Amino acid sequence: MMETKALDQQKINLLLVDDHQLFIDGLRSILGNHPRFSVWRTARDGREALQLLQYHKPDVVVMDLNMPRIDGQQAAAKALSMYPQLKILVVSMYYTASLQASLRNMGIGGFIPKDSDATVLIRAIEAIYEGGRYFVEQPDNAATDDENNQKSVRQKYNLTKREAEIIRLVRQNKTTQEIAEQLFVSPFTIETHRRNICAKLDIKGNNGLFLFAQQHVDI
Repeated sequence: MMETKALDQQKINLLLVDDHQLFIDGLRSILGNHPRFSVWRTARDGREALQLLQYHKPDVVVMDLNMPRIDGQQAAAKALSMYPQLKILVVSMYYTASLQASLRNMGIGGFIPKDSDATVLIRAIEAIYEGGRYFVEQPDNAATDDENNQKSVRQKYNLTKREAEIIRLVRQNKTTQEIAEQLFVSPFTIETHRRNICAKLDIKGNNGLFLFAQQHVDI
């Protein structure tokens, strides 16, 4: 009984990742003063977070998406590929159905908007730490807004639904072979789509396409 109680009181070690110092300071103030949490380290972008993870694995990573050098989604994908058991909570101002679906498929433990209150933040971290998932539900009109945003981006660049689907899979850091298997087509077909997409977007190479996919989470 005493061992169970001691386990319940064990502090949850956190890595906080955000490029805005004021937001980091706010998180540290909320979580560092909570008896259940211990802020192990902070990082200002995805690259720094990946470097820290080489030396220590925190219980939960609390991470923003929009950051310089390596953004949160790209860093999370790479971190999970290296450390599949890593638990990540995304805290972001972006809030769409397509983004949440992408994060779920990546294996992210949870998502909450940046304007969430401290109670939601604490519940999300505890849920993920205990092996669950915590995704804040969207407002009733969010799905409609998301569909409209997707159509707007597709129309702007004259993209087909299939091309938009491939861009979403590229954002998940999937290879041509993996995309082909998921869509039940040949790798050659996917490469043809990639070339057509790059021509429409006036970008060159896979890195350019990946960057576009990261910058257009609503597509």
